[in-house]
Amino acid sequence: MEKRDKRYYTRYRTKLEGKVALEKGFTFPVEILDISAEGARLRTDSQVPLFQGDIINIVIKWKSSIKAKGEIRWVKEERPYIEFGIRFIEMDMANREALSSLISEYALSALSDLYTR
Repeated sequence: MEKRDKRYYTRYRTKLEGKVALEKGFTFPVEILDISAEGARLRTDSQVPLFQGDIINIVIKWKSSIKAKGEIRWVKEERPYIEFGIRFIEMDMANREALSSLISEYALSALSDLYTR
């Protein structure tokens, strides 16, 4: 049976830095590998206990910092890294607009790459 991508929003590969705070009190740096309006795939080399269903706070470093609350959807350990996917569950209007701008910028650069080949 073919595994179908159930995502509604396009994901864009990124090389962004961020910081995650777990509700348990851990704070650690992350690399944002890809992002969509719905969520992101993150990677860290911090050995922190991450579990599906955990609620996190994330700050994405961009032109302005984008802050959101997310839920961990999956965790994959590939030493020395831990990769995990989050779904954004809470974001105020200003942060949502900043995220939309960030995604638009990546979408435009993805398009121009296609047309300039």
